[in-house]
Amino acid sequence: MTATQTDFVQAIYDIFPSPVIFVDADRIVLSVNAAAIEQFGYAADDMIGGSMQRLYASDRDFEAALFQNVAEPANRQFSEGVYRYRRRNGTVFTARLRVTPVVDADGTKCGFAGIVHDISDSLELDRERRKAGEILDTALQAIPEGFAIFDADERIIVYNDAYKRICGAAGPRLKIGMTAEEIMLAVYEVGYYPNAPVGSPQAKAWLESRMRAFRNPGGDNQIFEYGDGRWLRIEDLKTPDGNTVALRIDVTNLKRAEIALERQRLEYATLVQNIPDFICRISHDLRYTFVNDRYAQLVRTPADDLIGQSVLDFVPENDRKSLVATLQNLSVEAPLIAREQHRTFPDGSDLWLFWSNIAVFDSGKLAEYVTVGRDITELKLQQQRIAQQSAELQRKNDALNQFTGTVSHDLKAPLRHMSMFSDMIVEDVGSGNHQELPVYAGHLRQSARRMDQLIDSLLDYAQIADEIGSWQTVSMTDVISDTILNLDSFIQEAGATINVAALPQLKGDPELLKRLCQNLIGNAIKYRREDVKPVIRIYAETNADMVRVIFEDNGIGVDPRFSRKIFDVFQRLHRDESTYPGTGIGLALAKRIAESHGGSIALDTGFTQGARFVATLPCLQQSGGQ
Repeated sequence: MTATQTDFVQAIYDIFPSPVIFVDADRIVLSVNAAAIEQFGYAADDMIGGSMQRLYASDRDFEAALFQNVAEPANRQFSEGVYRYRRRNGTVFTARLRVTPVVDADGTKCGFAGIVHDISDSLELDRERRKAGEILDTALQAIPEGFAIFDADERIIVYNDAYKRICGAAGPRLKIGMTAEEIMLAVYEVGYYPNAPVGSPQAKAWLESRMRAFRNPGGDNQIFEYGDGRWLRIEDLKTPDGNTVALRIDVTNLKRAEIALERQRLEYATLVQNIPDFICRISHDLRYTFVNDRYAQLVRTPADDLIGQSVLDFVPENDRKSLVATLQNLSVEAPLIAREQHRTFPDGSDLWLFWSNIAVFDSGKLAEYVTVGRDITELKLQQQRIAQQSAELQRKNDALNQFTGTVSHDLKAPLRHMSMFSDMIVEDVGSGNHQELPVYAGHLRQSARRMDQLIDSLLDYAQIADEIGSWQTVSMTDVISDTILNLDSFIQEAGATINVAALPQLKGDPELLKRLCQNLIGNAIKYRREDVKPVIRIYAETNADMVRVIFEDNGIGVDPRFSRKIFDVFQRLHRDESTYPGTGIGLALAKRIAESHGGSIALDTGFTQGARFVATLPCLQQSGGQ
């Protein structure tokens, strides 16, 4: 070797980053470079001349190194091994030793050159990697979710036991290297895809859709039925290196709960939409958040159009303040209040509603209102009918008691007369006194005639129905005209004047209304002032759903003290029948007719220029029987 070459080799030797040690055939250190001095911590003089054995961590490591060198074939230029070494400070490190024989000029081995490469850090890293791998494997096996990794060729390279179990009967056939399509077909063949039964027409399309989803995961989780009534959620993710991470999660319990919840929701929705009640949910600022179809029909607006609208816009103006006050009075302690509401629609129909208003609170703060309304119109009508029937029954009982007393008194009077004069006739005939017999016989005929009139009047009164069976549209103008025609001779005889204003149409029985008018007009003519021709005014006033037909005369009038009594059967204020004939049944008949029409009749006690009778009867738009 030339001087220049020697210098070059020496320079490399000095700056070589790994420790270099030359030893003779007996493993005595001949030379070390700077890296060896730094690595082992000895001075150069302390290492040179000493045995290489002192640098090994143990005799076993030294012997292993000797054996390695001896065992290497003679034709090899170097040998390698991994051994443990000890520094001067006692610390131990692991290094790879590369040994090259040193040969003299005649080819005889005279020593060795060894390069020591510290590999402690890389070994520790390998151990950590192995440890991490073991932890990862343990974790993958412990998690209940199926986990697998497929390479860029769609071949499975990692999977856990849960993934294998999810494959069901096809699980034992699973092995590294199978493609995703092979695995899917294996699961299909054991009947684990209810959506694609084996041999079904839809199976191919379903499997193809699953493969497309696997190859092009869009981030959307897919859930489908698999196995024996279970549900699986699929999550696939493409990694940057082309691999696919597959996660298979059994969501059976969650799905069953979701199905049960959805079933309950549908049942609730069906119930809410089909029950006859009106239901709506209202936000704290009184805006609709939900209404059922019945409520939408009530306010005559599509349900979707109501959402977000103010409740007050759909409440009658005269009821808004009441509603707001009702809702504001609800509290955590008293979250429920009920109220009745009456509505009248433009077509004249009435609706009664019973509302239950509920305030819902969350942590003491108002969240919303829930209102439930029920149509109680029929109930209200029944209550009204019952009240009317009760009042009518009471009226009839009172009338019956009055009628019984009146009839017993008035019918017995002519009977007593007949009995008395019969006894007198018998006595006179027995005594032979016949002078008074014609007088007694006249009294008998008069009493019999009176009895006949009373009986006819009672029959007439009894034949007036309490309720009108067949309602008709009646022109009161025509009724008055026919009545005047019937009373024409009586009117002419009295020289009466009848002024009739425009009169409305009513609902009722025309013949009965004629009887009513005839009695009132007849009384007005009968009870006239002496030497004063009767003047009768007939006119009408409309008030709400009733009409007041007024009969006003300039006659003798009626003492207000008897304003009620005059409508009783057989009640006469004038006993002199020669001046004011009659049975006292006329006004009672008029009252009965008015009441049978759902109306009334009364004497206006404030009128002093004669008598004024007011018959209150239902308007045309009023339905009969109310």
